[in-house]
Amino acid sequence: MSDHQTDTDTNGHPLSPSAACLATTLTSRTEHRIEQTTILEAFTQACPETAGTTQGRPALSVLLDELADHHLIELPRTRDGWDHAQPPLPRWLRLPTRPKTTEPRPARAAPFMWRRELAWAKTAKLTTAQIETLKTINRWLRDTDENTRRATIPMRERSLEIFGDEKRLDALITTMLFAPQRLTLTTLFAERVPPPLAYERTGDGGIALVIENSDSFATISTLLAENPGHVGHVVFGGGHAFEASVTRIAKLNGVTDIAYYGDLDDDGLTIPQRANASGTAAGLPPIRPALGLYRLLFEQDIRGPAPKQADPLAAERRAAWLPEPLRHRAANILTAGDRLAQEATGTTLLQQDHSWRDDL
Repeated sequence: MSDHQTDTDTNGHPLSPSAACLATTLTSRTEHRIEQTTILEAFTQACPETAGTTQGRPALSVLLDELADHHLIELPRTRDGWDHAQPPLPRWLRLPTRPKTTEPRPARAAPFMWRRELAWAKTAKLTTAQIETLKTINRWLRDTDENTRRATIPMRERSLEIFGDEKRLDALITTMLFAPQRLTLTTLFAERVPPPLAYERTGDGGIALVIENSDSFATISTLLAENPGHVGHVVFGGGHAFEASVTRIAKLNGVTDIAYYGDLDDDGLTIPQRANASGTAAGLPPIRPALGLYRLLFEQDIRGPAPKQADPLAAERRAAWLPEPLRHRAANILTAGDRLAQEATGTTLLQQDHSWRDDL
């Protein structure tokens, strides 16, 4: 990865902390093609809280998708490159070609005095741009010794202080500079801060029900306020923002179960799975589909065109989060180039048909 690799994919979505950690672990490998055994080892090293649990396979699957979206890895394009479990995992992946390392410095050049926190830079193979970045960090570490400026603060505040650019650390955290035994946010006295979470308290139950879109959030939170069942909180997902704000659910009292309901399309299936990877790494319960709501959505079958038609393998992997038989039906909708908007389960329908409450 280049020192200037950004932390956003072609749609502008930020790389999650778990994906960034997996990226640095994978890219610390010397081989270009990485086999599945090594992928699993890297996942265990990067995400020990999740690897080996029931959420390990789905979390790894969605993290690899995220890295591929950010062009940090290349996944197999044909079915024979994937195993046959659910969700499928790649039998191998490829790393993009690494940038050329900097040329050896002349022997007569005076050695640079690295701080102990950056002592690894003396022997690491680095690009000229990476060396300049580390020198900037080195100066900041030197100038802030025994200083209140070294208290832990939000990452973007620290990034602005060090680089004059509040988003520079967002990009750097996906590069080899943050590989194992190198830089960490702890070294920089910085921490990621998840965005705020909007929610309505509806009762005393242990379910947090996450709704992707604002109108459906308003409808469902209003109906549950009258009869909450086991739902204690209705959370506004806000699309891809939920991938980062999910960890805020830990601050809601009494949550023992997280259910999600969104559009039936590529984004609507990707969001809860990426949020699940971040949430389980933070110790939250797995994010499950709100089955009653999804069943009712399928029954309406009000289809609209999706931005693009999914190939069968991609559709299978996206739909793996849903249980059978919804999984197969969802994959068929994606491969047909269609989508189902959650607004099809509107106020009138939800007032008349109470089956959506069965698992809530």
